[in-house]
Amino acid sequence: MRKWGCILTISATVLLFFLASCGIPRMFPWDEVTQYSISSRQLSFKTSFQTESSSSGAAETTNWTLVPSRGTPVIRIYYIITPTAESPLYSNVTGMASSFSSRYRSSFPPTYDEEAAYTRSFDTTYTDDETISVSMWEMTVIGNDGSVEPVSRVFQGVDYFVGSGGTHDDNIYDEYTATYEFSVETVSSGYYIRLNLNGVSYRLGRMNGSPFSLSLSDYYEDNCEFLPEDSDGLLQDATLNIYLGASFAFENYTSRQTIPLVEVHRNTLLAP
Repeated sequence: MRKWGCILTISATVLLFFLASCGIPRMFPWDEVTQYSISSRQLSFKTSFQTESSSSGAAETTNWTLVPSRGTPVIRIYYIITPTAESPLYSNVTGMASSFSSRYRSSFPPTYDEEAAYTRSFDTTYTDDETISVSMWEMTVIGNDGSVEPVSRVFQGVDYFVGSGGTHDDNIYDEYTATYEFSVETVSSGYYIRLNLNGVSYRLGRMNGSPFSLSLSDYYEDNCEFLPEDSDGLLQDATLNIYLGASFAFENYTSRQTIPLVEVHRNTLLAP
């Protein structure tokens, strides 16, 4: 009997090792309020929390202590230039952020180097083919040395957050918060966006590193936000909409989460 017990124990151990090595998903819960919160001015998340579940009618409490994977969380900032010639078009375009969030909520978006993150075509009476192609773009960080990098390649890791509460594994705090504010920095050729992140200022530009122009014609040249054939769709004022979100991964877990994008800034300085 002891022999069979030993064999069964070894077999169970081998089976568990086999299942682990096959990449059986290990999921972490990631719900708003319980684990994270986001607004137009602040993003916070917890690495130590409790969840409640029920099994066979009995409530069960699970304690979680998570360690962010290296280079995470990733703060992401995107923008959409919205033609405001028709109000229905404006409301439809701003819904692109929700569609983008749904696409990547269980994964990580890539980093976009002068490529559109998301594009949709909308009906309009201001172009010859009565449609206009509108895209979401990743903003860039302009370094003091003139370097240009997409936001998601720069704002990686807990160093861009302020920790609070106690600490656990690897001196990870129980909670982290990023506080941000956006403003306009005027330059001779237009304006940049200034991001104040936890008291540190960063200059943000368009996907190609250029400032946001006061001339709408600068947005439909080659390799710009709009196609040249859609230029008539920007005859009137346009609006710059900026959205912020973040992606999360934790050590020893296979799941990834990207929280919904939230509008953090709207600027109406664009004009013909």
